[in-house]
Order: sequence, then structure tokens, then C-alpha cells
Amino acid sequence: MRPAVDRVVAGLLTAMAEAGPPADLVTHLSVPLPHLTICELLAVPEADRDELRAYTMRLLATSPDARQDAADAKASLRKYFAELIPARRKAPGEDLLSAMATAEVPPGEEPLSDDELAVLAVTLILSGNDTATCQISNIAYLLLTRPEERALLARDPGRFPGALEELLRFIPFRKGVGIPRIALEDAEIEGTAIKAGDYVHVSYLAANRDPAVFPDPHRLDLERPVHPHMTFGWGGHHCLAAPLARAELDSAVTGLLTRFPDLRLDVDPADIQWDTGTIRRFPLRLPVTW
Repeated sequence: MRPAVDRVVAGLLTAMAEAGPPADLVTHLSVPLPHLTICELLAVPEADRDELRAYTMRLLATSPDARQDAADAKASLRKYFAELIPARRKAPGEDLLSAMATAEVPPGEEPLSDDELAVLAVTLILSGNDTATCQISNIAYLLLTRPEERALLARDPGRFPGALEELLRFIPFRKGVGIPRIALEDAEIEGTAIKAGDYVHVSYLAANRDPAVFPDPHRLDLERPVHPHMTFGWGGHHCLAAPLARAELDSAVTGLLTRFPDLRLDVDPADIQWDTGTIRRFPLRLPVTW
């Protein structure tokens, strides 16, 4: 997917340059890049992509009064893919949905049903729009407000892939601690007693700042030796699309640094408005000029 990602980034940055400064980086890059990439992966028709993006944003809302709207958006996404998958079975293309719908099934196992594939597609389009969208904006904001770190990468863009791991560790892209788990029996973990029925939150945000793993964890160090972090999960729950997200972030940020060497914020950092309506943490708008 990297060549496709690079083409999309180049097109988006060209459109931003042609629109001229000031420009909103969220509108021109952070939002469209991950969505267009995952739609390319699933071969979603271009005419449907804006509608799917709107459903995705509604599904991420967390306020109590948005619960029904989020449920309706989830149902709409599921219905959309449930109607798309039978067509892919009959006339498969080179996209991921076609590959899953027509995959050979080992003896003794059942193929994925249309409903199961629809759920997978909803998960993919939701996840594909989540991490990368937030972190493109978050990383751009950080570099635009930290001249030393930005200058370091501008002098040598080739070091960005290594620096990216430190940026992903350091920058939280969510405000909460994730889905609560409920203990089914009494247990003790690292000296902490947990009773059956207790709620347990596993915070990968805290894990990414664990001083036993990352010395001086609250300091951003772009030359820190690369060490596995929890931003994309762990073990059986590690994000399958992590390489795709990294490719998007690498292409987007290095593209910005090289295409717009004089890029800077067009507002005071204190005036940036941050998302408060979802579990995510990112600037709603990122006005820039050059």
C-alpha cells in the first residue's frame, strides 16, 4: 500500500498548496488521508466515501445523548457492507474484502459469513480512520510547537521512522483508558488484590510512560533507542494495520516537512481547539501557513 499512500499524500499536499495559506491541516491531510487509504484497501466506490466517513464520525461520539445516533451509524455501516459483500463474492476484485470473501477454507472449517465479513469491514473502516487521523494532527502540532525536534527531523528526514516510534509512545491519542474488563474470579497481580466482579482498566497510555521500561518517560527523546510500545496494542490484540498506519504517518509527516519547509501555526497554540466529543485526543482544526 505504500505507493498508493504516497500518491494520496502527494495529491493532498498539492491541493493544499494550490488552495494557498492559511490552510487547515486537519481538513487537507489528517482526515482525508487515512479514510481514502482504507477505502482504497476495501475498494469502496468513490461516490460512497464521504457518507461512510460521516457514519464513522457519528459512531465515535461518546456523549450520553449521542448514544442512539452512534448506534444508528453503526447499523448503517453494517448494512452498507452487508449489501456490498455478496457482490464481491460474485465478482471479486483485488481488494481486501474480495480476498476474504473468496478465500479458500481449510477442511473442517466454515467460511466467513456475509454478516461476519460486514462486521470485519466496519471494524477496519473505523480503526483505519482512528489512530492515523489523530496522530497526523498530533505529531504535526507537536513538531510545529517544538522547533528543536522539528529542526532535527528537517535536517535528516530519513531518521523519521525511528523517531516515529518515540512520538507514538509519547503522544496519547485517546483520553480514556479503554474498554473496562470485569474480573471473573479473585486474583492478585503484581501485589494488587482484585476481587471477582471488580472493574479493571488496562491503560496502555500509562504503560507507554512506565519508568521501568522507558527511562525519564515524560521526556520526548527522538533519539531514544527504539523499544516496543503499547500504542498499537500487544500480543493477540496488536493492531493488524499498524504497518499501514506507520506508512501513512511516515509519508504524511515527511511530506509536510519537505514540501513546506516554512510551515508554521497560523494561530497561537493556546487557541487550538481539541476534540472533547469522542474518546480521541486531537486538534479539531490545525490552521497553518507557510
